[in-house]
Amino acid sequence: MDAELEKLVEAGKLPSKAAEKLDALKPGTFCLHKSWGFGRVAEWNLLLNQIVIDFTGKKGHPMQLQYAAENLTVIPAEHFLARKASDLAATKKLAKDDPVALVRNILESLDGKATAQEISEWMVPDLFSEGEWKRWWESARKQLKASGAFSIPAKKTEPIQIRAEGISQADELIDAFNHARQPKQQLAALEQITKVHQQFKEPEKQLQPVIAMVENVATRNQKLHPELAFELLLGRDDLLESFPQLKTTHVGLTLEKLIVDEERRLVLILPKLPAAKEKRILQTLPAALGERWSGRAL
Repeated sequence: MDAELEKLVEAGKLPSKAAEKLDALKPGTFCLHKSWGFGRVAEWNLLLNQIVIDFTGKKGHPMQLQYAAENLTVIPAEHFLARKASDLAATKKLAKDDPVALVRNILESLDGKATAQEISEWMVPDLFSEGEWKRWWESARKQLKASGAFSIPAKKTEPIQIRAEGISQADELIDAFNHARQPKQQLAALEQITKVHQQFKEPEKQLQPVIAMVENVATRNQKLHPELAFELLLGRDDLLESFPQLKTTHVGLTLEKLIVDEERRLVLILPKLPAAKEKRILQTLPAALGERWSGRAL
């Protein structure tokens, strides 16, 4: 412990626990305050019982020693805010060259998770303008997904998280699909699996059971919720196209057959589907209905 702090403790002017915390807050140290945010210790003035902090937007702010010990949190040099304050140019370069590493550093500095809004608050305006941030984040988010090292939620308000060691994105998506209780939840999980199909290194082992489950759910829902059956089969077909080694478990369960079976209800079913999926079904009408497809389409 610093000799001057020891003297204050011996004189009864400062509790030993407070002195231990202050010993880690030497000039030059970065810190956080719950109200004033990020700062750097500028100097000690032990004669006046003060520590002076340069907070962002509040330079040279004096604090009583014990209050500082109780309310300041030391942050290490590898913390994102410390790195940004120490070398802004290097941080900007990292954002440009390796967005994944930069976001990982931010998440590690925030206990492993943060929303996109929280991430932006640490980068705008120091690293980017608002417009630059939006363009950068659009690209960075795709790279985060592709890396497989992060859990990317569907909702913007939910936090992005560093994955626990040993849990891959593929495993997480399979688990989400298996634990889905409603067909719509299973469909949402299936769509996520399809989007990142390149993450599945053992498709026969990982995805063949998904194919079987999708086909079972589609068959069960055809009568009461035919629109779900169509969406599920479209998702299944996307997986089959991505992985030729996968096989259907329901011989004859095809999009063409489903169109024939539901021909009379198509006018009610199609408006319930997303436009892109509706288009795919319309493009399949010639194969399903033969020569009479154009009349039925009209």
